[in-house]
Amino acid sequence: MKTLARIPTAWHVTRWYADPYSRGAYSALLPGCRAEHREILARPVDGRLVLAGEAVNPQNPGMTHGAWDSGVAAAQCALAAGARRVIVIGAGFAGLAAASSLSAKGVQVIVLEGRDRLGGRAHTASLGQMRVDVGAAWLQQFEHNSLARYAESLGLAMVETDFSQPLSAASDGYLPDIDAAYEALKAGVDRSLPLKDGVAQYLTSLSAAECRAARYAIDANLISEAGLPLDLLSPDALDEPGVGNGDRYLPQGYIQLVEHVARGLDIRLERPVSSISWNEQEVRVEGEVGDFCICTVPAGVLKDLKFTPGLPTEHQQALSFLGMGMIEKVVLQFGERWWPVSQSGYLRWFDTPANWGEWLDLTDGVGVPTVAGLIAADGVARHYHAQSDYQVALAAAEKLSAWADTLNSAMPGG
Repeated sequence: MKTLARIPTAWHVTRWYADPYSRGAYSALLPGCRAEHREILARPVDGRLVLAGEAVNPQNPGMTHGAWDSGVAAAQCALAAGARRVIVIGAGFAGLAAASSLSAKGVQVIVLEGRDRLGGRAHTASLGQMRVDVGAAWLQQFEHNSLARYAESLGLAMVETDFSQPLSAASDGYLPDIDAAYEALKAGVDRSLPLKDGVAQYLTSLSAAECRAARYAIDANLISEAGLPLDLLSPDALDEPGVGNGDRYLPQGYIQLVEHVARGLDIRLERPVSSISWNEQEVRVEGEVGDFCICTVPAGVLKDLKFTPGLPTEHQQALSFLGMGMIEKVVLQFGERWWPVSQSGYLRWFDTPANWGEWLDLTDGVGVPTVAGLIAADGVARHYHAQSDYQVALAAAEKLSAWADTLNSAMPGG
């Protein structure tokens, strides 16, 4: 049912895949990649350079606190090298963590940021009178999240999301146990094969109902998390951490954390970096001279930087195994909340082919009927390319409407 109430009154559509400073949402393991390749990338180079960010954090890749922790670790590398003037590339959470940690120790730091804003892939945008996160949104793995502890120390308002209790529906009938199907897949797939082949082999061993559940589990728990199709993923992607229970989002946005950390730092916006060079005495970055460099640009951009004398072979090989997941977000605002309310605030839609399968109901947190939907991997190409923001927003609203109608029809009297 399509009514005026179901047409969004305002929207924000992301295009991280086309952003020259990110080229995707976050890092993903390409075929042949192992989790330890991330650790290799974090090793200091010649006592002058260290790479930082979520991509080089094997414990928490793809997450803001993974970037934050990596930045803190990079700052420790600079201190251990005796650095007194450090050039930090990037003003996302990794760069800000590194810069603030060093500044607190009396080290001179300058931060070069290509964009005209702070935050990197954590971006809080305005939507009417609201502020909404259109990049990173949750403080994930909350209990063990160092950035969450920082948010708590500032007294920031947070809203819990229980990802284990989504309000879910499938377009083609009953909803199977998705999490159980995914655990069975992880245990049953032959990891000596390329992931796509291993999954195909595994699916042949299942009944039709089991195969349907496994395919939905792959879409929901792997592809939507990694942001790449099976043929572009390593089997190790099956084990990388994702969302948890009790994660929180910030109703007023990540910008609150970004601005607080950035206070007092020497940050120079609209200063893109294309090359980094160093010798035994110094490091040079776009006319700036220091004795150490911390580079926090995303993996997709890192591959295009010119390093002189060059990254070590092991770093180059590790970097070649990392890609960027394609995950986009649409935030939709309506005149009224016409969709069923989830007690957890989390909604799931299982459709074929996969589209906007994951939603967060922001209404109670921001005070206006608002939802944020996520789409990943091949779905981005199907629904984004050659489409205007308005067209994308309408298409997403139609899928949310289909989810709502499916749930409503399944209810008594529906």
